[in-house]
Amino acid sequence: MSVKDRMEDMLNAIEEAGSDGVEMKDLVKNYYEKWGFRLSTIKGYVHDLEELEKVRIVGTRIYHASFEPPRGLVRSTR
Repeated sequence: MSVKDRMEDMLNAIEEAGSDGVEMKDLVKNYYEKWGFRLSTIKGYVHDLEELEKVRIVGTRIYHASFEPPRGLVRSTR
């Protein structure tokens, strides 16, 4: 499985979560169990998706770019 395939798989999982988004720790845990990569590597994939503007990270939740995060939440800072 290539990096592109892994990122696409992750993006699909985030999109399936819909407008509720997904908790960062749950996503990282699931992909840690699935791929066996270091947690920092998996978080790197998430941040790469954010830089590509495919996802939004708000607080501890990740939302697909096609869904607007709830109002009043603070955007995360790195």
